[in-house]
Amino acid sequence: MARALSLRGFLSLLGLLAAFSSQASWAAAGTLGGIGGIVTDAKSGAPIAGAQVNISSPSQVVTVTTDAHGHYIAFSLQPDDYTLTAQKDGYETQSLAGYSVNADQTQQYDLKLEPGSTANSG
Repeated sequence: MARALSLRGFLSLLGLLAAFSSQASWAAAGTLGGIGGIVTDAKSGAPIAGAQVNISSPSQVVTVTTDAHGHYIAFSLQPDDYTLTAQKDGYETQSLAGYSVNADQTQQYDLKLEPGSTANSG
């Protein structure tokens, strides 16, 4: 009888540990999101490598650079509404507001830059 009670106690302890560990994982999830996309030439559709993408909200500002295929991505963003500003020498700067970031999601927002004046004068 004592042995059955010990086994039952052990199983109860395992159940409690499982419940607490899953609760801790659940509590840590769902706090950050991300934004990614492609920056392309508005006329030709070609990807723009080396463009700076500034991702800003009242809670934070992140700047990333597009890769050789025009892709950019920013992780660890607080859920909020963001303004995206893309710039590259030889193109008009584009700034668009109202891009949302949600917890545990990476939103895709593609940007098109118009060929024109340089983005940076210095």
